[in-house]
Amino acid sequence: MAQQDRIQQEIAETSQLIGDHEDLLLLSKEYSEEDSVYQGKIKDLRSKYKCFRRTRGDGNCFYRAFGFSYLERLLDDRKDLERFKEVAAKSKDMLVSLGFPAFTVEDFHDTVSYGMTEIS
Repeated sequence: MAQQDRIQQEIAETSQLIGDHEDLLLLSKEYSEEDSVYQGKIKDLRSKYKCFRRTRGDGNCFYRAFGFSYLERLLDDRKDLERFKEVAAKSKDMLVSLGFPAFTVEDFHDTVSYGMTEIS
């Protein structure tokens, strides 16, 4: 268990939860030019997106990346941002009524609510 904790601490010290925007060209340089599968996928990504963000690969990376990207998109759509804030406000009581620990739900809810207030 101590070894696992040390590994997690090392990852946390060397990797951001969410990185800055990076050009997809950087990603293509990380893979061999002969690796046509990855190079093709990166080329496809470059045709659709300008950049990417790295996330800490800790088991929650998909959810973190999805959530961050969604919230980032809400910055450009006030109507959807307000709708999301309404749904988030209602979700706290619903999650507690479904048996989720109130402390955990409230902590997460307060963090999200604070973030929504900051970007509004």
